Amino acid sequence: MTGEYVAYTVAKAWDELADTGTIRAEALRPAVAASWMRSQKAGVNPKGVMGKMVLSPEQLEAVIKKRTDLIEVARPFMSSLYKFVAGSGFMVMISDEHGRIMEVTGDENALRRGALVNVVPGSSWAENDVGTNGIGTALVTGRPVQISGREHYCETFHTWTCSAAPIRDSSMQIIGALQMSGPSSKTHLHTLGMVVAAVEAIGAQMSIKSKVRELTVLNDHLNKMFQITSDGILLVNTETIIHRTNSIANRVLGLSLTEPCRTPFAKMVSKPHYLEEMLDFGKSFDDIEMTVETANGQVQCLVSGKVIRDDSDSIRGGVISLNPTKRLNKLIGRYSGSYATFRFENIIGQDIKLRQAIDLGKIAAESDSNVLICGESGTGKEMFAQSIHNSSKRANGPFVPINCGAIPRELVGSELFGYEEGAFTGAARGGRPGKFELASGGTLFLDEIGDMPLEQQIAFHRVLQDNMVARIGSARMTEVDVRVICATNKNLKREVAEGNFRQDLYYRLNVICIYLPPLRERPNDIPLLFDFFLSNASARLGVNICEIDPDIIDYLTAYQWPGNVRELQNVVERMVNIATEGRISIEHVPDEILYYKKTQEILTPLSQGPHNSQDATFRRHRERIRRSVEARQREELLYLLEKHDGNITQVAKDLDVSRNTVYRRMKKLDLRR
Repeated sequence: MTGEYVAYTVAKAWDELADTGTIRAEALRPAVAASWMRSQKAGVNPKGVMGKMVLSPEQLEAVIKKRTDLIEVARPFMSSLYKFVAGSGFMVMISDEHGRIMEVTGDENALRRGALVNVVPGSSWAENDVGTNGIGTALVTGRPVQISGREHYCETFHTWTCSAAPIRDSSMQIIGALQMSGPSSKTHLHTLGMVVAAVEAIGAQMSIKSKVRELTVLNDHLNKMFQITSDGILLVNTETIIHRTNSIANRVLGLSLTEPCRTPFAKMVSKPHYLEEMLDFGKSFDDIEMTVETANGQVQCLVSGKVIRDDSDSIRGGVISLNPTKRLNKLIGRYSGSYATFRFENIIGQDIKLRQAIDLGKIAAESDSNVLICGESGTGKEMFAQSIHNSSKRANGPFVPINCGAIPRELVGSELFGYEEGAFTGAARGGRPGKFELASGGTLFLDEIGDMPLEQQIAFHRVLQDNMVARIGSARMTEVDVRVICATNKNLKREVAEGNFRQDLYYRLNVICIYLPPLRERPNDIPLLFDFFLSNASARLGVNICEIDPDIIDYLTAYQWPGNVRELQNVVERMVNIATEGRISIEHVPDEILYYKKTQEILTPLSQGPHNSQDATFRRHRERIRRSVEARQREELLYLLEKHDGNITQVAKDLDVSRNTVYRRMKKLDLRR
């Protein structure tokens, strides 16, 4: 079928459409026939319709702004297309996804001719506005299309040929259309091919630009992460030469911002084999302690490494993270439960001896001298130590407590000084820092210092003297900045005389000595403490105590409190637990406290007169009290021994006493392990 016959057939079909509204689909290409039907259904007038102006200048500006990326990428290709047809009356235009023209380029005569039918920015060439045309039909079908002469639904465009193709983004969504329009007589079959090729190039360029933008954003994110991370980060090549660092790494290593580091990082660390295995075999490593030689001297760091591979899975280098252990130790101390919560204002009591101890504690907080806190068990020695720490310049550093009496003597050294990997059977991989290292920058509190084994006292004294610590199994010395506070319930002078405690260590520790009076020496503080513990226990246990027998305070103040403040706290909590109907009465007071006061009432007249029948009564009461106390201690010990399967260390921890104290109580109560 010849071109002339096709044109004649299409012309007759359009005439019939215009005269009768009938669409002879068999006379048209299927795509054109379908478009005519859509145009007719949309109510488009086949005669006299021009491009429909739908955008004001402000709206056009907004549309162009939205599609700036598309226009900027398309412009060079539109210019190239125009060069092929320059001087032939053709125009090249681009629309958005709704068929609204955003930009037009072409000969001056062509632009003037196009303006007569509104082929200008801001006009709509959607099918439902102007009927079958290149842009509108390409957007509806999603396929390239050429509409020539009378294939246009509207008579106004019968002298034009429009070749158009939809433009898609990287997700294959249509974002616009490109069209080349000109006189029907000058259109070539290859015109549509050129438009399609340009659209494909625009799509590819848009995809590249989108990927570049994504990579730019990703690179910006990674760079910010690289810079703001709290770790020092190094990027090294396969020879461990550093080619990029963040600010933290520069600070740790003392590197210049302008001069690159030429020394392989493997030569700067004490365990280079980890780096060699990573770069030779792709074996990553995490949190390995290493000594790093820096411009500022040796720095102890936790070092981790991850291998970098290219797209062919070849090793191209590695990422190294550095964490100075001094900073880590501060964080460990702060967030792992080793922190101080008590302050001097939390200490309750008006007794003159207690107030003197508080005043001395405040003085001690202003210096870094060693402090020795003396007092019976339960008098609040750790509370005082925490208060000194929180009032000192080290308050933002760690507070690390250790109970020397609760640790098996063979483990005291590893707890205090740490150990290296392989130092002994069962040593953890990578080793472990000791309490001295963990407390660096803060305070180390050693409770029950009198129970420290003699062999460890020597090493402890040397650390205090040199401020240097060596882990078990290592000859390397690490500087530590630690303030030491010790506490004891023993008479250390007597322990020195008996050979149980080193004299030189005693004098080094006993710089500022604070004595905490036992509760029995400050009976006037008992009502204050009772009210405080009662309020706390009631709130914690959800019990509302509305009535208290006034005689209870007399019993409490008369008692000797061998367990001191801790015992009083436990007694109050016990009374709150067993109180009925919100009332605490004499019957809720433990037997040993009741019997003690009654015994004292009997004892007083005995001291003033002859020992007659009342003497026997006193002895019976005293024996009854002794049996009651021992029975209670026996019951508590038996329970804890069974609970911990005979583990004395755990029992001592629960009782907050030393292991030696537990052994003495077991012997006294005739209990066997």
